[in-house]
Amino acid sequence: MNRRLIVATAALATVLSATAVQAQDTWVLMGSKNVILNKDSETIDLANARGNYKAVRLVAKRRGIELNNVEVVYSNGASHNEKRTINLLDGERTRAIDERGDGKFIDKINLSFKAQPTAVIPAVIEVYGLQTEAGARASRPTGAAAAAAAGAATGNVSASATTPNAVNAKPGAVTDTGEVLFGTQAVGFAVDRDVIRVGAEVGKFDKIRLRVLDNDIFINSIKVVYSNGESQELAYNADAKKDTRTKWFDLKGDRFIKEIQLVYRARPNFRGQAYVEVYGQYAEGWLGPTGEGKKYNGGFVLLGGQTAGFTIDRNDIIKVGRNEGGFKRIEVRVRDQAITLFEVRVVYGNGEVDIIPANRTKIEAGGRFGPIDLKGGTRVVQEIRPTYRTRIFQQGGVARGRAVVEFWGQH
Repeated sequence: MNRRLIVATAALATVLSATAVQAQDTWVLMGSKNVILNKDSETIDLANARGNYKAVRLVAKRRGIELNNVEVVYSNGASHNEKRTINLLDGERTRAIDERGDGKFIDKINLSFKAQPTAVIPAVIEVYGLQTEAGARASRPTGAAAAAAAGAATGNVSASATTPNAVNAKPGAVTDTGEVLFGTQAVGFAVDRDVIRVGAEVGKFDKIRLRVLDNDIFINSIKVVYSNGESQELAYNADAKKDTRTKWFDLKGDRFIKEIQLVYRARPNFRGQAYVEVYGQYAEGWLGPTGEGKKYNGGFVLLGGQTAGFTIDRNDIIKVGRNEGGFKRIEVRVRDQAITLFEVRVVYGNGEVDIIPANRTKIEAGGRFGPIDLKGGTRVVQEIRPTYRTRIFQQGGVARGRAVVEFWGQH
């Protein structure tokens, strides 16, 4: 009898204890924003919200909003997408979003919604977080601790050996394996801070890596900044050896890259400066006839690029990497300086060569030649061999540097 009473009392204590814990969870206002409804997306910055949270919910004030996705972005780089239609009327609130047993620090909420072009009055969206007493006291990690929590590499970066020769290509070039060269940099003994601008027109990428030549480097930080302003630190306080390719660093492949920020230095020794190449790998589903790339740039994807010399250049070869589904047409795009284009030779996968005359066409910086329909419809393209030169005399005077010539393909 007494034993049963003890067991029952213990069970009741457990229930009361659990109830007490639940009672400590409180919905706390994290932040709010006036959302202009004549566009279709908005970001609510919550990086200054105190503590961590087990779930979020939204409340609409002033007028309604029809949401189609709510992305919760956490401080460790993870995110949760609530992809469903939520027709939130004035004064209504959502159910708990991404409810979990443990608290997480939240950086921002990205909203996607149905645009209301005629709307004048914005909707006020309030974000509430479900917080425990311990979560309210929790401190957001910063600096190295934040980078470690986000999974950034540190120490000796995993790498594989590579040849000691620099690549003979310019930023925008696509290698035989489908990697895109973002940029190259010489790195001295003092701390260098370099920014490689990528831009949304190039595509979406889910991985990047470095190729290090001539000397070892010490990486203070590698950070990717996305087009929506969000950043992701990939490595900090890390070492990369000379003549190696680092491991692939995983990115958030569902968004465009604005720029890559690198803070590093060469190891002081007799070897001198280091030389670093930065490569990206297209996100899964970007290329191909049914890929997401078809939604952007008129359906054209970047095949590669080179700089044109001041004398007639017949030796450049643009190796075309991925050919998922082949291409129907190509286009020439020119940056920085004007060029004279003589011809473009396209080598197909079966070895056939298609000579496309351009008849000394002048293409201004920012201009295009084409699109050019490929012979026989959709074809696998092995390489492109242009004949061109940078024009010495440009609009406004003599050329300052060489032109960058890009080749784009459309499925």
